[in-house]
Amino acid sequence: MRGTVCSTVLRINSMSESEPDLLTQLGGTEGLRRVVDEMYVRVLADKDLNHFFADVEMDKLVRMQTEFMASITSGDIEYTGADLTRVHKGRGITRQHFSQFVGHFTSALQSHGVTPHAIDQVLGKLAMYSDKITGNANVDG
Repeated sequence: MRGTVCSTVLRINSMSESEPDLLTQLGGTEGLRRVVDEMYVRVLADKDLNHFFADVEMDKLVRMQTEFMASITSGDIEYTGADLTRVHKGRGITRQHFSQFVGHFTSALQSHGVTPHAIDQVLGKLAMYSDKITGNANVDG
């Protein structure tokens, strides 16, 4: 029995070691850039979201968004952009806006052939930043 447990643990460990890191699963930085480009096409076509980007330099935003997404999906990349809380403060971004934005990101990931498992992973990481974007602290008690 002991041998069975050990071989199961070894198999699980080797599977996680052989799985490419999340950024690689998203197509690397170049693939991620294409996803972000497509996401913003969708976001700018969304009447509920496009006003947030009326006076934004989109080339710079796409670069920064790509860097941010790469940083949350790889330990090797550092986000060098502005503080998320400061940049989004007072803009009136609600949880509904955040959800719509994430929906467009999800659709772009799907259209680029990213696996459902990788999409779930990146959305889980992205969800950790929702309070910084919306300014809503999720505190109970």
